Amino acid sequence: MKKRSMYMILGLLSLSLATGCGEKEVQKEKVPKVQGNCEVRECITLLDTKKTVEEINEIIGFEGEKSNYSENYTWKLSDKESITLDMSSTSPILQATIDKEKIKNEDNDFSIFSELKESLNKGKSYTYKEMVEKLGGVEGTLAGKTSTSDRYIWVDKNDRTFSATFSTTKDGKCSIISLR
Repeated sequence: MKKRSMYMILGLLSLSLATGCGEKEVQKEKVPKVQGNCEVRECITLLDTKKTVEEINEIIGFEGEKSNYSENYTWKLSDKESITLDMSSTSPILQATIDKEKIKNEDNDFSIFSELKESLNKGKSYTYKEMVEKLGGVEGTLAGKTSTSDRYIWVDKNDRTFSATFSTTKDGKCSIISLR
């Protein structure tokens, strides 16, 4: 009798676990883990290519991870955003990887891209302020820096990214644009 009761209890426990009558598992929402002293868009504005890795560590708030294969350092600020310092070329490059959803703007209209590209190819150039005007008054987001240039990006409602690089030494004129 005791054996039979034991088998029944074990059977009921197994059945309740198998059918979900036991303790329910609570789904935890994935909250993006953000670390550092600044958000990626703020960090890139605070940094410049003359700063040492140690100075950048201090500004961002933690040590960057050095690549095993190159002179690149990466500070992962969240699952989708980071800052990278590439020191492998003759001039260091700072790049921000920015979550497009945070900077997407429905007012961005890139239909002028071909006209801008043609003008640049003919020797015309634009300052950042002039580019903002050409793009309908929407400010760009700083996404990269070298010792001689700043790169800004704009994202439209279709996740297309317009990028423009402006000289920091030649009257702030635009030298490169792209649309992806």
